[in-house]
Amino acid sequence: MREKVVAASAFARGYDSSGFTFSSSAQRPNQKALRPTVKKPPKNANASAAGSKQRRFFRRVSAASAFGYMATLAVIVLALHFCGESWWVTTALLYVPSILFGVPLPFVVVILLLTGQRRLLWTQLVALLLLLFPLMGLVLPWPTFARSGAPSLRLLSLNADSGYAGPAAIITEIVALAPDVVLIQEGQFGGGELSEALRARYPNVQSSTQFAIASKFPIVSSTDPDRLPYYGRQRSPRFMRYVLATPIGTIALYSIHPVSPRGALRIHRFRDAIHQLRTGQFLAGDPEADLGGNTGLRILQVQAAAELAAKEQIPVVIAGDTNLPGPSLILREHLGQYNDAFRDAGWGFGYTFPAKHRFLRLDRIFAGPELRFTSFQLGCRGVSDHLCVAADIEPKK
Repeated sequence: MREKVVAASAFARGYDSSGFTFSSSAQRPNQKALRPTVKKPPKNANASAAGSKQRRFFRRVSAASAFGYMATLAVIVLALHFCGESWWVTTALLYVPSILFGVPLPFVVVILLLTGQRRLLWTQLVALLLLLFPLMGLVLPWPTFARSGAPSLRLLSLNADSGYAGPAAIITEIVALAPDVVLIQEGQFGGGELSEALRARYPNVQSSTQFAIASKFPIVSSTDPDRLPYYGRQRSPRFMRYVLATPIGTIALYSIHPVSPRGALRIHRFRDAIHQLRTGQFLAGDPEADLGGNTGLRILQVQAAAELAAKEQIPVVIAGDTNLPGPSLILREHLGQYNDAFRDAGWGFGYTFPAKHRFLRLDRIFAGPELRFTSFQLGCRGVSDHLCVAADIEPKK
C-alpha cells in the first residue's frame, strides 16, 4: 500500500518508477506544429523578371533593326541598279539626297551598344559601305601622273545657269582653272554677252542655242543634230558635236545637256524637295506619267548622242550636265563604256549640284579608250547653281 502511495507521489512529481523524469502534456511547452519550409521570393524578384523580359525584348528589337536596316539599304541599291529609271519610284529615289538613307545608321549603332550587342556592329559596317559607295558614290584617291613630255589638253565644262551671275564673274572663275577648251551648257541663248567675254580670251568661239564653246585650238567643224520626234513633237536633242584639232590629236567633242527631271518632280530648289516630302504634294497628279514622259525624252537625247559618238573614227570626249546621277541605269547603258574623269583622277563624292548644298554628281567628263585622264578638279563656285568640272586629258600611248 505504501509503495502505491510513493509511486503515485512520484508520478505526480514527474518521475516514473525507474527514476527517469518525464513531462506531462500539461507541463510541456507549447510547440508550433512543424510545416514544410518554403522560401519566400525576394520582394524585387517580380521586378527583376519583368526587367529581364524587357531586356530580352529590346535586344531582339535592336537585332531586328540592325539586320533590317542593312537589308533595306541592300534592296535600295539593287532596285536602283536594276530598275533605275524604268520605274517612277526608283527614278525619284535617284535624285534624293543619298545622305538621307544614312539617317538611321547612328541610332541603330547606339541601340546596339546600349543593349550590349557589339557583335552585331558588323551589320552597320556593311550598311555604311553600302551607303558610302553604291549610294553616295564615294571614290577613294588613286595616284595618277601625267607622262613627262606627253601632249595634253585641259577641258572645262560648266552649266552656266543662263549667265545670271554675269559674264565677268563667270569668266573670272573659268580663267582661274586655265582651261584650253571651255564648254558651256545652259548659257545665254545664241551666245550673248558671255560668248563675247569668251572671245576676248579665246581665239575660237562658237555658240548655238544654249551651247557655247571657246577653244585655244581650231574648231574644224561643228554639228547641230537634227531634232528628235517624240510623242508627235519635234524635240531638241540637247547636244552639240565639235571636231577640234588639238595637241592630243583630232578629237570629236560632245557637249550634252539632256532634259532635267526637276520639272517633272516639281522641284526646282533643294527646299522645294523638303516641302514636297513634308506636304505630300510629291504624290499629287500622276507621277508615273509625268516622270515617265520626262525620262523617256532624256533617254532619247542621251541615246542619240551616244549612238552618234559610237560611229566616230577619231577619239571621243563627252562632257556636260548629264542630269544623270551615279546609280543611273541610262548612264550605265549608254555612257558606261567611256572613262570617267572623276573616277579615274578624282576622289571624294564629286557632287556638282546644287552648288550651295551639293548632293548630286550630274556634271561629267568622259573619254574613249584612246585617252586617259591625269587630273580632275571642281570649280566655278558662286557663279551658277552647278559647279564646273575640269580635267587634263592625254593620249594613252
